[in-house]
Amino acid sequence: SMSVKGQSIPAYDPRGIQGIGLGYATSNRGACHLRGYTVASEIAGIPEPTDRLKAEGKGELLKIFQDLHAFSDSMDICKFSSFSENAEHYALQYSAMTGHEISADDVLKIGERIYNLERYYNNLAGFNKREDDYLPKRFTEEPGSGNSAGYVSRMEIMLDEYYKVRGWVNGVVPETKLKELEIL
Repeated sequence: SMSVKGQSIPAYDPRGIQGIGLGYATSNRGACHLRGYTVASEIAGIPEPTDRLKAEGKGELLKIFQDLHAFSDSMDICKFSSFSENAEHYALQYSAMTGHEISADDVLKIGERIYNLERYYNNLAGFNKREDDYLPKRFTEEPGSGNSAGYVSRMEIMLDEYYKVRGWVNGVVPETKLKELEIL
C-alpha cells in the first residue's frame, strides 16, 4: 500500500522533495508531512534554501525540523508559524508563558528528547528495524513525472545520514542515547 507505518502518504510526492520523503519514512506516527516539515526549506527557502532534489544533507536538515516541531507540537503551536519563527522565538514564547527562561538550544534539546522518546516507544512496540523507516517501492524504484521527472527517493543515502546524526542504529534508539538525553 502507499503508506508508511500504516498511514497513507500525504501532501507531497517524495521523489521531488527528498527531505519530505525521508520525513515520511522516519516519522514516529507514520507518513506525516508535519513532523519534519522540510518543505519550508526545500520549496520556500526558509530559513535557508536547500535543493529539493538532492539527497545529501537531508538527514541533518530533517533532524533539525523534527526536533523543532516536536517542541512546537508540545506547545500546540501551528506549523505555519515556522515560516516566520525559529527556535529563538519559541524559547521566548515558552519563557514568557512559564516564567522559566530557556534558550534556542534548549528548545532543540527538548525537541530531541521528545522525538527520541517517541521513537523509543515505537521501538518497544515492534518498529525496530530499518525496513520500518522506508517508503513504498513506487517512490524508490519508479521515477516521478512533472517536477519530479526522472527522480526517485534516495532512501539509503538519506537513512544512513539520518541515523548517524540521530545517533540511532538502523532506526533503534540505543540505551546510550537514551541515557545521554536523560530519558533513562
